[in-house]
Amino acid sequence: MRRVETVVVGGGPAGAAAARILAAAGRGVVLLERAAAPHHKVCGEFLSIETQAHLLRLGVDAEALGGVPVERLTLHSPTRSVSSELPFRGLSLSRHRLDAAVLDAARQSGAEVRRGVAVRSVAQSCDAWTVQSDDGEALHCRHLVLATGKTGLRGIADARKGVMVGVKMHLCPAEPVHRQLEGRVELFLLDRGYVGLELVENGVANLCALLPRDVVARLGSGWAGLREHLVESSPALARRLDGAVPLWDRSLAVVCPAGGYMHRAGGEAEGTTAYRVGDRFAHIPPFTGDGLAIALTTAALAAGHILEGLPPEAYTAAARRVTGKLVRLAGLMSALAGTRSGRNVLIRAAAWAPFLVGNIARQTRMPLPVKGFCPDGAGRLANAGSRR
Repeated sequence: MRRVETVVVGGGPAGAAAARILAAAGRGVVLLERAAAPHHKVCGEFLSIETQAHLLRLGVDAEALGGVPVERLTLHSPTRSVSSELPFRGLSLSRHRLDAAVLDAARQSGAEVRRGVAVRSVAQSCDAWTVQSDDGEALHCRHLVLATGKTGLRGIADARKGVMVGVKMHLCPAEPVHRQLEGRVELFLLDRGYVGLELVENGVANLCALLPRDVVARLGSGWAGLREHLVESSPALARRLDGAVPLWDRSLAVVCPAGGYMHRAGGEAEGTTAYRVGDRFAHIPPFTGDGLAIALTTAALAAGHILEGLPPEAYTAAARRVTGKLVRLAGLMSALAGTRSGRNVLIRAAAWAPFLVGNIARQTRMPLPVKGFCPDGAGRLANAGSRR
């Protein structure tokens, strides 16, 4: 059995960011990622201004990677559309490209990154963890960072209920539609769900939907069934999909909770140091566009607490303070958007006072990274959390 200080399970933005910060501070860290190579993941692929700032702190320039500027938001109900300026300049970048860049930053900082290695189980003792991987090696660590996204892990309690399914497809849009999508993200409010559409690099359009589990089960994994359902649900979306060519044979899908979710302390043995980051700690409705900011913020907080020798309970409390208001407000907005009367209220309010869209966008933002979030771990975490 090999002993290491920290094991990070999961090589997405949250896991890679935590490994990058710890390794840059000279700490021993092993990151285990089950995928052998970069791959696409279900995600809206929108990078808020906070996400961009976190990435720059990690040495990753999303715009230089090909991130597409996003400056406007258009909301569509089945009967009406409203457009508004965003209160910041977002970017849109595929997870295929983003994840590879953050993971490479972790490797360059000195983290031991092992791809193609799946963790079969973890077990906790009074003050440590044993991580068993599918290659037969067991790692004994003091700190365990859980960054497995929406995927659970044997040995870790999971109270989330997967009643919704995130579905994603990359498309080559028709030329007129491509021009209409330039510089904007579009959100289509449906019965019991919604769809986001925006351009990413290389002229590709990313379609990401959140739909009830029973609906997705009926539609199957093929694009034809999903497309037919979306076209029937939204005339505006039907116009955007007209002439669009799917780039994959099958859509990607992942089960997730409805509304907002935050992990509560409990379930781990007293004295252990398990840090849940990203979706393992908090899941936010995708339409807010700040899921990646939550991932990077919680990763920075977890790494900072490890570096400063603060207990895991302190991390959980700090992460809840930072994410709590955002998750609750986003959950409320998601509940409103999921009903016909709620959609009508949202659309009418946005049409009557377009500034409300920008105001809601400001309220559903994560803190910008400050001194306590620095990759070198400098500064007290008490200062970690400020808003523009």
